[in-house]
Parts: sequence; structure tokens; C-alpha cells
Amino acid sequence: MSLRSKLGYTAATLTVLVALLTPFVLMGLLSKGFAGLGLHVDEMYSGGPKIRTVPYAAYAVAIHRPVHPHMLQNEMPFVQLDWSPASALPAHVSDTVDIDGDGQPDIRASFDVPVDPKAPLRVDVDSHNPRYEAMHNAGKERYSRLIARVDNSILIRIPLAHP
Repeated sequence: MSLRSKLGYTAATLTVLVALLTPFVLMGLLSKGFAGLGLHVDEMYSGGPKIRTVPYAAYAVAIHRPVHPHMLQNEMPFVQLDWSPASALPAHVSDTVDIDGDGQPDIRASFDVPVDPKAPLRVDVDSHNPRYEAMHNAGKERYSRLIARVDNSILIRIPLAHP
């Protein structure tokens, strides 16, 4: 075997090795770069950041900041509430919730919690504050008007009334 062929095989082996190791070496740099861009999941999908949690007997209700859609989104503004853990909820939930923190109940949410986590959910929301819209027998109609089980939580999105 000539010196040229040995150099050729060595170069080919090193090229394959570098190609295999490059993603692992660059992964840290790329993830830091993406994190530095400040990218995040749109609030229309995440429900917005949690602003406070209201404890109940065996579970808690997390209240999110109201979400207002962007210019090209055709959803209504809404507020998301998360009941968790779903495994600690009674078979029927009927809770009044002070969403805005003024000491007065803003809504009453009533829904059944089926044992089967894949069973469809329905919710009735009675509004005690004109800022929030009432919902009757709501399921998963829209992103801004729904009830869904996500992991070990049941979340409800309540549309904000038009100003």
C-alpha cells in the first residue's frame, strides 16, 4: 500500500469521525444560542404565565395571566385556569374562583371528572363578573373556549367579554 493511499484512508477516517462528533460538540453552542434568542411558546398555546395559585382541600387552581391574541390570530382573549392534580379532584367539581384577586368570586366552574383520562370533558361556567363570558356545556370548541385534560391537570379557558 502506497503512502498516498494510507494518507487517503487516514483522511477519510478522520473526516467521518469529525462528522460524527460535530453535532455533539456544537449542541451546547446551538442550544445556548437559541436560548439567547428569547424564543418561547406562544401564549395562545401555553395559556400564558401563571400569576397565582388558589389552594383548595386536596388540589389547587392555578390562574394564568389573561391572553390577548396577536394581530393575525382569530381567537378571542381568554384566561386559563388549571385544576391539579387531576387525580385528587372529586368526581364532580363546582368551584367559585376569584380570578382577578379582588376578594370577590368571578366565576363558578362546574365539570365532571371521569375516571378514564381520555373521556371527553364538558364544563359550565357561570360568570359573576361581566369581564368573563359564561359557557354552557363547552368542550373543545376553540383555543379560547375549552376544557381539556393535560397530564395530571384539567385546564379551562374562559373567554374575556368584549369591551
